[in-house]
This record gives sequence, C-alpha cells and structure tokens, in this order.
Amino acid sequence: MTGWDALDAELARWVETGRRCPVWLRDDDAVAATPALGRFLTLCRSAGIAPGLAVIPAHATPSLADPLRRHPEVAVLVHGWAHTNHAAAGEKKAEFGMGRSAEARRGDAARGLETLNGLFTGRLLPLFVPPWNRMGADMPELLASAGFRAASGFGRRPEAATTGFRWLNTQIDLIDWRGSRSAMETDALLDGLCRQLADRREQGGASIEPIGLLTHHLVHDAAVWRLLEALLDRLAGHPALDWPAVAVLIGEAARP
Repeated sequence: MTGWDALDAELARWVETGRRCPVWLRDDDAVAATPALGRFLTLCRSAGIAPGLAVIPAHATPSLADPLRRHPEVAVLVHGWAHTNHAAAGEKKAEFGMGRSAEARRGDAARGLETLNGLFTGRLLPLFVPPWNRMGADMPELLASAGFRAASGFGRRPEAATTGFRWLNTQIDLIDWRGSRSAMETDALLDGLCRQLADRREQGGASIEPIGLLTHHLVHDAAVWRLLEALLDRLAGHPALDWPAVAVLIGEAARP
C-alpha cells in the first residue's frame, strides 16, 4: 500500500465515523509581494482554503497589501519581530527564548502586533508565531499581557496555563529541513499525516485539536510545490475534513 492509499483508507475511516477532522494551513516568513507568494495564495484559493500567513513585522513592506487585498480570506499572523536569533552559541535558535529578558521579549512581541496592525488594519489576528517554532515557557503570559489571544508552534499543543490563551499548532512540515531542505519524502510525510488523523479519530470527543500543515513559500522548490499541490488536491473538499478559518479556530470570529 502506498502512502496515498494509506491516506485514502484513513480518510475513509473518518467518513464512517460521521465526524470531520479540522485542518488548517500556516505559511511562514512573508515580508513582501513576490511571485512565490502569489502562487501560494492562488493555489490555496483554488483549493478553497483560507491560510494563515505569518508575517515578519520588522521586514514587512507595504507591497504585501496588494496580494492581501486580492485575497481577503487570508489571515495575517505575527511572526515574531525580526526573525533574529538571540540564542547563545550551541543552543537551538530562538528569538523569544529565555536567554532574553521578559521585558525585551514582551516589548518586541507588542511592537510586532502594533506594526502589523498599522499595515493591515482589520486583517491581523492576535496570534503569535515564534520564529523557529520556539519560545520561552513564560511567553504565553507575556503575550496575553501584550494583547495576543493565541500562539502557534509545531507539534502537539501544550496545556494552556494562561486563562483565555489558545494554542493552534502545526504538525506536518512539507520541507525536510534537516536533510535535503527540499520536499519531505512523500511516504514519510503521509505516514505522519495518517498518524495524526488516526490519533484524533481514536480519541473521539467534541474537542479535536486541528491538524496544521506548515509551508514556507519563499523557499519552495519545484518538488515542494508538487507535494503541496498533490496534498491539497487530495485533502481540499474531502468529506472527512473541515477547513475552518483561523479566526474561528482561535475563537476570534465572534469578537466585535
């Protein structure tokens, strides 16, 4: 059985349950209008998907306003401040790790929110995406005090310890960062996706953690584009899956 066959079989099991698994798509590192961004947004629209676009505030340019105006379905997210590594030598990269003071980290996060609010009034969600999907354990409280309602990292979401603060993580990265830095091997990626689907199907219950797909449009080569297109072709519109807007997933849709 190929990876695609296994995925089809798992989705069929979901259909049998009569439930739908929530899925979303986050794309990182947007700073300007580029052909790659245009291709990504067009692909998502064709698939009927409204992605979350994580924008780096310090480097964001007004040119981003044009593609976002043409794609009002896209949610703008705050991707750190400058995507700058502040970790000590030998430590994993982080912009908002514990090596910096709480005051400095909160200040940069608040500055990012304010900057993007100024550029994209009415389009920005108070969702923080830490660069490298990594931040200090005290960041949820600091983010909440700066006006954020949610954060998005990678892997299973942690327990929410800050009242009213949500996690909306991604779990499936299309890029093999530790190896080829091109597309993940298809069967390996699909095996991971099947495990995520099976875990949620077996868990049951009304509150299912959404499965998040992660892309980086600026570094996609031909292989990554092919993988993304094939994946969306298989998943978009499938009766086993639901693709809520990001605002809905973090409880912001009903806010005035």
